[in-house]
Amino acid sequence: MFRVGTVFVTALRKLVTGLVVLFFSYMAIAVLVQIAGRYVFNYSIDWTAETATFAQIWMILLAAGLAMRDKLHVSVDALAHVLPLPAQRFLTVVIALPCIWFLSQAVYGSFALIEIGRIQSSPVLQLPMWIPYLSLPVGLIYFGFELLLAMAARWRNPTAGSLPT
Repeated sequence: MFRVGTVFVTALRKLVTGLVVLFFSYMAIAVLVQIAGRYVFNYSIDWTAETATFAQIWMILLAAGLAMRDKLHVSVDALAHVLPLPAQRFLTVVIALPCIWFLSQAVYGSFALIEIGRIQSSPVLQLPMWIPYLSLPVGLIYFGFELLLAMAARWRNPTAGSLPT
């Protein structure tokens, strides 16, 4: 059972990392095409700016989870390192619970935005706006997943890593 979970986590992390790289690469290429169109050919390619924006939104929301995985979010943990082990574990839960609550509220709130996106379309490509809005629950759920993994790792070894505070 533990092996299946490890394989799933590894595969999910590789998928998200690949998507972040893909979105970043696309965004860079789309912006370069926009610049070349505007300044070399004196022609503005409108859809490149719109799709680059959508790629950036997806990239940022997915990359937040990757940053959680790599412990890159700001954390103040000076107190936690001087407390005894049971207090460190208690503090881990006290810090993580409001974070999880906030993420769950943000995911819940994003569903209303997706519903609005079903009747809206993007200005240039007329793409349904629920597609870029879907990045909110997907990115936040992944962030929460990485937060839970970080909390479990911190529970096992409280001095090894940090949780956001």
